[in-house]
Amino acid sequence: MKFMKQRSIALSIFVALFSTHTLADTLDFTTLSQGPQGSTVLVFPQATITSFGADFYIGASGIASEICPLTTGSNCQADMQVDFTSAVNSLSFVLAGYDAGDHLDINIFSGATLLGTIASEANGLVDLSAYSNITKLYFGDSSTGAGFSYDKFQFTVATVPEADSYGMLLAGLGLLGFATRRKQR
Repeated sequence: MKFMKQRSIALSIFVALFSTHTLADTLDFTTLSQGPQGSTVLVFPQATITSFGADFYIGASGIASEICPLTTGSNCQADMQVDFTSAVNSLSFVLAGYDAGDHLDINIFSGATLLGTIASEANGLVDLSAYSNITKLYFGDSSTGAGFSYDKFQFTVATVPEADSYGMLLAGLGLLGFATRRKQR
């Protein structure tokens, strides 16, 4: 019986020390004014987005939350990169392509490691939940049509408890051990 209690307490300590929490998050472009942004780099708390074209345009099809990397010809054909502040999981976003001939390669990275590439030529939800610890997306647009815009980036971020949380946990476990020993005597 005593061994079972000790094993249970040890398992609880292990789980508490090495567990992480996840937070759902979204890249929200509605905080930006509609129209040209006058910049090829947009910084958000969750990510930095870089256009390898002339500018970013918000609301390309009249939807305030769509982001479009513009070329000099005012099409949404520029390549784009999203660098997440922290590794993300359960990532999805909406892809909007407008014309026949639109083609996009989405390269998915964890650090410097390429996890995979997905090709797309259509509108719709892109679900990358099969990939974990994503730190970067690179969108290679080789469209001959109007190109793509992006919307509703949703994901979870794994968070590790703060050091003071560990201290409080260990203090609580120490008190629990003290109380258990005292009760056994």
